[in-house]
Amino acid sequence: MELISRIMFIVFAFLLTGCAARPDTISGNPEIILTNVKFDCVRSAFMNSFINEGYTLRNVSNTQIVAGKKSTNAPLWYHTFYLGAPEERVTILFIPLDIPDAFQVVSSAVYVSDPGTASEKIYPVQGVQEDQEQLMSMQSIIENRCRKKVDFGNTNQ
Repeated sequence: MELISRIMFIVFAFLLTGCAARPDTISGNPEIILTNVKFDCVRSAFMNSFINEGYTLRNVSNTQIVAGKKSTNAPLWYHTFYLGAPEERVTILFIPLDIPDAFQVVSSAVYVSDPGTASEKIYPVQGVQEDQEQLMSMQSIIENRCRKKVDFGNTNQ
């Protein structure tokens, strides 16, 4: 439950921030590197946390998770007469690394007005350093929960 709370904190903080300092990362978005973990476990942890918080999974693949739900805290200028409040859409991107069982996790968020229509419009939201620090604090929790067990059974080369 602690993991779910932390993931959702990042999502909401990401969507609420404005002019705060951007994360000092390669992508400019909050990101972490996970090592020696089971990919399916990490992906499931993110999927479950989104579902538990009322998000609808829009797309799930081996490279990303896209989840969205009707926003309750979006700035008024993203609302429309047609569908009202925009959708909060969060993308978790999984980038494989050259190291076995290691990958980079990058988080990004957007507001989408009139989602699923021809007039859908996307408003990117920039993550801030606080989001990065929160994601980094989750890193050890995710790695402990999804640690890949070492197989000592075959010692012959």
